[in-house]
Amino acid sequence: MKKFLYVALMALVMGMFVGCKSAIGGSDYYRDHDLKIDYNNCTVNGTKYDNTTEKCWVWTLTQKKSGAEAKVDHYLWGTQFALVAACETVMYESYKASIVASYAFIEAPAYKNEKDCDNNNGVL
Repeated sequence: MKKFLYVALMALVMGMFVGCKSAIGGSDYYRDHDLKIDYNNCTVNGTKYDNTTEKCWVWTLTQKKSGAEAKVDHYLWGTQFALVAACETVMYESYKASIVASYAFIEAPAYKNEKDCDNNNGVL
């Protein structure tokens, strides 16, 4: 749970400095929808995600503001459900803060354990 909150907070903080947009999910979706995460059925906004297999994921937060674009990669060890729930929470909070944001994600199979995956995030 700490990682989930850490990822969500980091993305939201970054979003406060620059605006954002993406291929998988975007903050604009929440103009007409509320965030719906069902932890019992492992669904986010009605779509079911795997909540059994933990692996390393890399998700890219893309932000645009005043013609400039910024992309930042984040690594997360966890299930697909945890990843999407974290990303969509960032999108929801970004929309509420009037920040345009988006994200895309893929597996990062080169990192076989949590430590190796997390080491890609750098130091704060």
